Amino acid sequence: MSNVKGIRNTTLETLQAMLDDGLISSQDLMRFRVNEIDKTDPEFVRYEMEAWYKTLGIENLIGRNFSLKLPYFTQEEIKELYENDEILLCVPRGITRKELGKLFNLESWALEDELISPTTEIEDFWFKMKKSFAPDFLDKTGTEVKRVMQNEGKLGLSLERYMVFIARMRYLTGTTPDSKYKVWITHGRYESKAMLIAGFDCNNKFSVHGWMPHFHSPLVGGRYVFIPDHI
Repeated sequence: MSNVKGIRNTTLETLQAMLDDGLISSQDLMRFRVNEIDKTDPEFVRYEMEAWYKTLGIENLIGRNFSLKLPYFTQEEIKELYENDEILLCVPRGITRKELGKLFNLESWALEDELISPTTEIEDFWFKMKKSFAPDFLDKTGTEVKRVMQNEGKLGLSLERYMVFIARMRYLTGTTPDSKYKVWITHGRYESKAMLIAGFDCNNKFSVHGWMPHFHSPLVGGRYVFIPDHI
């Protein structure tokens, strides 16, 4: 028994030294406590999202260590969004839509076209969306969708936010959203006046098109992006 205690103490001292030297972080140790942790804890939410991105190979893609800031949703807000069948997402700061396309295996001309306004996040952007496989606001123009979101205090989708939503939904459910629909990309512009719609075509390929904001179709809708009022 004394030998076991000695191994335990040595192990703990080694782990503490590695923490002090920055070789590991407290988040690295959380993997051993997954079954004990409340999954609405913001610290766990950050750890799980970081681990997901790292498993996909983000550090190899960007060529540096990767970490995320804590979500600005409280534990109660996280619990509430799960109860409301919403999904919590994060677009990492500085990651371009081209890099996200490589990370998630999504291809489109729009990921490299310079005529599309840049919408790269300057800080880790945590947000929630409705966890659904079809958009709302069907048969509304891009202008109408954007106005409704602004009136309701919600934010719009950028291509980066939308791609993270797609990849996370695939990961959590095994199903691709918007397989029969397109959504308005209301955050960002194409050739200054046009807007983008994005979704999947009949061959299940990621598809992006430039549309004028006054166009509408029963197969094109919108998705809101929501962040807490207190940030």
